[in-house]
Amino acid sequence: MPSYFLKRIFILLSGLTLLAFGVALSIRSSLGTSPISSLPYVYSYFIPLTIGTLTIFLHIIFILLQMLILGKDFQWIQWLQLIVGIVFGFMIDCMLWLTQSLHAENYTFQMLLCLAGCLLTAIGVIFQVKAKLIFLAGEGLYLAYASRFNVSYGTCKTYGDIILVTIAAISSYIALNEIVGIREGTIISAFLIGTLVKTLIAKFNFLDFKAQL
Repeated sequence: MPSYFLKRIFILLSGLTLLAFGVALSIRSSLGTSPISSLPYVYSYFIPLTIGTLTIFLHIIFILLQMLILGKDFQWIQWLQLIVGIVFGFMIDCMLWLTQSLHAENYTFQMLLCLAGCLLTAIGVIFQVKAKLIFLAGEGLYLAYASRFNVSYGTCKTYGDIILVTIAAISSYIALNEIVGIREGTIISAFLIGTLVKTLIAKFNFLDFKAQL
């Protein structure tokens, strides 16, 4: 059982690393961030905190919203999402540091970075699903809403991402008098990542294994 659990942790950490790398490439593309990172990216312009740190605070808000939605059905073990969020935030900052010399000098390279970011994010999501341990708080929020109000997860994620991007755009315009971090890459990410997950998830069935009794 310990070996099984360690394998699951390794898969989860690998997924978080890929997710963070995907976020970093999306940011370096300068074509707009993915919906889940749009708020931390925008707020980093006028709050003296890193994108990773702001991502951690966003996870706290997501968990509190889960508590509000689920009420007495909220399980305190779900606070483990915060630990995952802290690791994810740290990894985002690390990946942004590692890619700081990456500058997209033309639109073709920008689009390649954007698409690479989408691919890595999709694979990271698959690893997170295959780990079967704990989800990031954003996904946890969508799952909580879907469970509480009997709505499909896909619908919750679509509308949730739209709400995040809308809040980011409004916040950006109010604080900066312009909209930053939201461009065609954001829209591409919103549609492409989910499609890639559905298309590729069967390719990663080798990550499905049972505990040895």
